Amino acid sequence: MALALLEEWCRIMSVDDQKSLLVMGIPVGCNEAEIQEVLQETLKSLGRYRVLGKIFRKQENANAVLVELLEDADISVIPSEVQGKGGIWKVIFKTPNQDTEFLERLNLFLEKEGQTVSGMFRALGHEGVSPVAVPCVSPELLAHLGQAIAHAPQPLLPMRYRKLRVFSGSAVPAPEEEPFEIWLEQATEIVKEWPVAEAEKKRWLMESLRGPALDLMHILQADNPSISVEECLEAFKQVFGSLESRRTSQVKYLKTYQEEGEKVSAYVLRLETLLRRAVEKRAIPRNIADQVRLEQVMAGASLSEILWCRLRELRDQGPPPSFLDLMKVIREEEEEEASFENENTEEPENGDGYGRWDNEAND
Repeated sequence: MALALLEEWCRIMSVDDQKSLLVMGIPVGCNEAEIQEVLQETLKSLGRYRVLGKIFRKQENANAVLVELLEDADISVIPSEVQGKGGIWKVIFKTPNQDTEFLERLNLFLEKEGQTVSGMFRALGHEGVSPVAVPCVSPELLAHLGQAIAHAPQPLLPMRYRKLRVFSGSAVPAPEEEPFEIWLEQATEIVKEWPVAEAEKKRWLMESLRGPALDLMHILQADNPSISVEECLEAFKQVFGSLESRRTSQVKYLKTYQEEGEKVSAYVLRLETLLRRAVEKRAIPRNIADQVRLEQVMAGASLSEILWCRLRELRDQGPPPSFLDLMKVIREEEEEEASFENENTEEPENGDGYGRWDNEAND
């Protein structure tokens, strides 16, 4: 583990591990002058420092250096990675303690929301509790915070980390991988929930990448170290996304019909993927998507007379139903039809194989 290496190296060098950094991933061919040049540029906000040593890590086929900070530094400005020769160099550092880190993240989130920890306690009915501005956190404060969150009607904070599924962009994806369109939709939503800085968002995004996708991420950051996560996802869309034009996506949607033996609900679900793709490419305006969906289902599916009447009524009487509302109507009708068919095909307990109505007719 990188953190264990940092602690052990600091112990050997007799330096404080909470005032030291471990910079990893440095190419073997990078000389000391090049290392110093990168460190001077990226660590200048941390004040004075000195490089204590360099080691070769066989498992990474790269070097790592130990840096001692000679001045007190704000932990929030320590970068988790730096742009160096050959790509990204990771920066490993030890936080003072988990309780302090938790409150720092809490304060950061509340600050963005225009709130304070004290205000949060007051809103929850815990008057008289306020965090003290000291390096360590009292158990009483954490107990109050835990009690406040436990009794809150809704979660006060977003989850720290919803992990993304794996994506590689390889021609032959691994079994645990998601298709690109699904991964992109998930990534676009989740990165909005991550209450951290852009650099941390990019690091978390990289944890889900493998193969060509990870290579592309490295290239994007090497070309523009300040690139945002949204810009990265847009670049992924250009490289790995579908290249079909607006017109093609529109025609593909409008010419998709229910297949033989396919349930109407399955057809609508298949159709929805194409509709969303067409909306994303602006081939179909988003504000009429519900109307277009309903019209295509009525035109492209083999509907029973009852279901046709229900959909026509929805079309004529008000705003068209959403995807979920439409699926609910269709599933209800499918279940009704299935139940009716089961009743009519149910065999009698006694008899020679004729239906119940036939037996009555022969009496």
